[in-house]
Amino acid sequence: MAEQILKQIVEFLKTPAGHWFILISVSVIGLWIVYNRKRQIPELTLEQVQDDSWFITRDDNHRLAIIVALKLTNKSGGPIILKNCRLSGYSPKDLSTKLVVTGHDKAFELELPEYDQFVVGSNYVVNPYTECKIWMYYESRIVTMTGMLKTQVIVRDTNRKRKSIHVSIPRQEQQILIYREDAMRY
Repeated sequence: MAEQILKQIVEFLKTPAGHWFILISVSVIGLWIVYNRKRQIPELTLEQVQDDSWFITRDDNHRLAIIVALKLTNKSGGPIILKNCRLSGYSPKDLSTKLVVTGHDKAFELELPEYDQFVVGSNYVVNPYTECKIWMYYESRIVTMTGMLKTQVIVRDTNRKRKSIHVSIPRQEQQILIYREDAMRY
């Protein structure tokens, strides 16, 4: 049965209609590859700053607070102006309050990264032949008890080009310690 189907496909590909099918298929695949290359920012390299990327479960609004830190390297001769930086569909927000992790009898104020925060609406310029670090704050309504989030960050510039990176975001260490203490208590 499978041999018969394979023979019919080979016979079809030998006909002029089969030749057109092959030509159109190769053309569509080639155009798709060229289009995706045009949409990328090849001069920009992204690396996750693992030490400054983490998430916590906020007790005040029961949302995940996610901090993602990236190291950006511009290898081109012109500046790259970043317009948006999305994390699985979420846009970065301005963090106006301090993040505090509270336990049964302890409270820790979390330290945020020292470098620039990226917020939607403010264009961030990466100058030619430079490296810089930025961090973003995201809020999510998902509830998770895992210790690691794995997702994708997509950076877009003002020319509607993009660059993406897969990131692994661990739970913040202070919150893990508080959860362990609370579990031992009960």
